Amino acid sequence: MSPENQPIDTTTAEAYERHMVPGMFAHWTELVIGVVAPQPGDQVLDMACGTGIGARMAARFAGPTGNVIGVDIDPGVIEVARRLTQSTRTPMEWHCADALQVPFKDATFDLCLCLQGLQFFKDRHAGFAEIRRMLKPSGRLAASIWGPLEYNIGHYAVVQALESQGVDASAAKRACSFSNPDDIRDAATRAGFSRIQLRTEDGVSHFTSIQSFIDGMTQGSPSTRYAVALLPESGRDEFLKQVRRMLEPHVASGELRYPMRTHVLVAQP
Repeated sequence: MSPENQPIDTTTAEAYERHMVPGMFAHWTELVIGVVAPQPGDQVLDMACGTGIGARMAARFAGPTGNVIGVDIDPGVIEVARRLTQSTRTPMEWHCADALQVPFKDATFDLCLCLQGLQFFKDRHAGFAEIRRMLKPSGRLAASIWGPLEYNIGHYAVVQALESQGVDASAAKRACSFSNPDDIRDAATRAGFSRIQLRTEDGVSHFTSIQSFIDGMTQGSPSTRYAVALLPESGRDEFLKQVRRMLEPHVASGELRYPMRTHVLVAQP
């Protein structure tokens, strides 16, 4: 079988959709969509779309006269996104592409979503510029970016447990690595955005159990999965025990609810 005909591995993407989307991302995505309020007929781009929760929510607003396109560098999440949207009222497309080189013309989109993606870009300034290029003059960027690690208890627990085992946790820290509001404003301004609104929101992530959280982070989050893979076999059990100990105070009736902080950015050219 030639490489291009190899089946796409969707294991990580399926774990992401099963655990991370309902536990961590759905609530925050709904918040951003509510703030930016896509309009019927909008041409929408969801950058770093993952399995497409942002695109799917935006499609409800854009309706049959709109069009929603999701882009991600990971073929696994694109494959899962396609499966989840085989029958929709709103036209939807999915493309596997680098966020710094997206194959669309200038001034194409009314709205670009980037939900917890900017912090993972290899070059954040270039990422902002690419988004700016594809927006219409009246278009809008709506982005969410996690706040500092210490305000995101789940990520904090994982990082602390990794570091206690002597593991380099830098990959797991990337989710909260773009948390300074001044840095976000500066990157948007340098890319040509002039009307910038940035607010900080505190909320709660809700997983059905600590185990669901652990499965989501260690199986469905590529950056955290990479860091966890560095654990020696002898340290894995202690890592899991420490994560559980740190999160146990946030469990009620078996369900995990812990505080998180995110920045919400809305910007126009």
